[in-house]
Amino acid sequence: MGHVVIVGGPEAEPELLAIVLDEDEAIPLFDSVEEAEYFLTSLGDFATDWHPREVSAKELITLLEYQGDEVEYIALSPPPERLEGGMELNVIPRDSLTFLLQRQLDPQQEPEQPKGFLRRLFGR
Repeated sequence: MGHVVIVGGPEAEPELLAIVLDEDEAIPLFDSVEEAEYFLTSLGDFATDWHPREVSAKELITLLEYQGDEVEYIALSPPPERLEGGMELNVIPRDSLTFLLQRQLDPQQEPEQPKGFLRRLFGR
């Protein structure tokens, strides 16, 4: 199964697109290039420097790990921006998605589980 992210931006070095969700940000992740393109068209002129990119699970893990703690969430197939109202957005913590993808790639290996809130808070 392919994963599609949106990359590009105004900077010289391409980056992952992040969208604003209330007080946080999320990286949109799509099932198809067409779905990502439809989302991009809803952004109008802002989308000029961005484009969809299909990546493997392994590449997605690398991109998400590179993102570090800058963006903590992944928005799964977010609706186009021009749709307003009671649209529900499916969001998953970035660390949880990385963990699931690692399990999918190598079910024999036990990747480090993402720490829960209390464990992160107390450093255990």
